[in-house]
Amino acid sequence: MGGGDYQFESLEEAAKLFAVVEHAKKEWETTFDSIEDGIAILNMDGTFKRVNAALASMVGMDVREMPGKSCCDVFPYHKESGCPASLNAGHREVEYEVSVPWRRVYREASFTVPGLNSVVAIITDITKARLDEERIKRLADEAVEANEDLKSSMRELTSTQEKLVASEKLASMATMSAGLAHEINNPLGFVGSGFGHLRDWFRRVEGFLNEFKQGAARSDLTLYLKRNKLDRFGKEVTPVLADIRTGLDRIKGIIKAITSFVEHGPLFTEPQDLNAVVRIVVKEIGEELPVGVKIEARLKDIPMVPGSNEALDSVVRQLVENAVFAVTSADGEGKVQITTTEKDDGVRVTVQDNGIGMDEEVALRALDPFFTTRAPGPHVGMGLAVAQAVVRRHGGDLEIRSSKGEGTVVEFYLPGQAPEDEPATEKSDKLKKASRT
Repeated sequence: MGGGDYQFESLEEAAKLFAVVEHAKKEWETTFDSIEDGIAILNMDGTFKRVNAALASMVGMDVREMPGKSCCDVFPYHKESGCPASLNAGHREVEYEVSVPWRRVYREASFTVPGLNSVVAIITDITKARLDEERIKRLADEAVEANEDLKSSMRELTSTQEKLVASEKLASMATMSAGLAHEINNPLGFVGSGFGHLRDWFRRVEGFLNEFKQGAARSDLTLYLKRNKLDRFGKEVTPVLADIRTGLDRIKGIIKAITSFVEHGPLFTEPQDLNAVVRIVVKEIGEELPVGVKIEARLKDIPMVPGSNEALDSVVRQLVENAVFAVTSADGEGKVQITTTEKDDGVRVTVQDNGIGMDEEVALRALDPFFTTRAPGPHVGMGLAVAQAVVRRHGGDLEIRSSKGEGTVVEFYLPGQAPEDEPATEKSDKLKKASRT
């Protein structure tokens, strides 16, 4: 043989070369058919030169039947979008959908292969991706719709809440009014009864003066004094006046408590050392402790907090006095412990006692205005309610934990930052000043 022809020296050598080529062909075919995407090699006239198993499966044909068939017959969408074999150069991408035997979506990417006089088309099944996109879109639409429903529900909830708040305010006002009427009626009773007695006495005194003006004899005036018991005037009028004074003072105390409870407006504060406040209260109350009652203060290093010294003193004093009353009413040795600790850049004050404690119902009502378990007297049931109101005006909160017969813990927290109504610069200047002093 001449030219480029190769002459094998033996049939055995030719057989070996043929085996190598056959093996390579099978490897290529196996690789070609193992690709999940459909692949077609097209002649320039649009007929299939070769396809892989994935493409044959997509169209439901035998891979051996497809070579020689027109791609436009197998893929009708080629008639609409144009045959990929018409590409002279470059590539193109198209997406199409089939509904038989079931809905599928494909993406076809076609490339010209220079030198081979062929076009390669790669067809990818994008059904799952398309379904995921549609699902995401549907979920997004549902989310938008749900959000609109939620906004509508929130508007209804807000409206309902406003009505409930208004209703609760009315109920609270009714409860407070009833408590206020009850608390004021008692001292008013003292005052009214006292004025009744005074009116009776002054009528007698007025009669005596009229007798005197009319020139009554001394003996007649003496008889008038005895008959109307005017000789006991001083002894009986003095306690009546004391009762009136007590009643008026009690009413004044109730009004002061209510004013403290509902007071609004700017809170003028200075940096306060709560440890110092506790020490003063413990010292003053400790001087008048009942027998068998002890107060212990466990004070840790705490930051200064902005507040009103008088207001914070009243809070600590109220809590300690309540604790002393609780342990005095219990059997055995009474102990009250006050603890201060730092918490979240603020201060927590805890007043704990081993007194009589409260059951669940009493504990729930302990902060209600005019609620008290004490016997009638100077206590108007506003102490804890006012203490809570003062703490909240300082930006903190107060809570109670108690069990019947196991004592009570009352705890309040005050933040270190200044209330909103005090400028930050003013607070900073005050804290600097406090640190210098």
